[in-house]
Amino acid sequence: MRELVDEVLFLSELESGRAVVSLGSTRALPVLEPALAGLRERAERAGVTLRLDCPETLELPLRPRMLEVVATNLAENAIRYAGEGATFTLSAQRLDGDRVLSGADDGVGVAEDELPRLFERFYRSDRARASRGTGLGLAIVKHIVGAADGSVEAARAPAGGLVVRCFFPPGR
Repeated sequence: MRELVDEVLFLSELESGRAVVSLGSTRALPVLEPALAGLRERAERAGVTLRLDCPETLELPLRPRMLEVVATNLAENAIRYAGEGATFTLSAQRLDGDRVLSGADDGVGVAEDELPRLFERFYRSDRARASRGTGLGLAIVKHIVGAADGSVEAARAPAGGLVVRCFFPPGR
């Protein structure tokens, strides 16, 4: 219950203004490494391997705390739902001028008809309802990325699983 209240309050704070999210630019690697390191024990208990692929100099247009929240929510989503034996890769790169932060797993995936709803508040797929979670993690990701003039998409990963991509325009 506390997790739900905390996430609802955090989402309300995000809605109060974009300055909370996108003041400045942050080198991604020094934020992403400790974010994943803090989840390793939980991931091991769930049988999920965590990986990071990020160039040392890449910057993203988010405050460090907001980048940490996005990375943590993407990884927690995979830890909760990808399934035992899955690998989650958090990557940041430049792609066609945009900067892209993505979280991809090779787990059980999401049904095609559920993909458009993953970023809705409190939405949980039928399979996810049996597990712990608030249904707010990806909604928070979408809100943070949108406040930084970015966009998000979810798709089935080529090898199965789920990939969530966060696109940030160049020059921010």
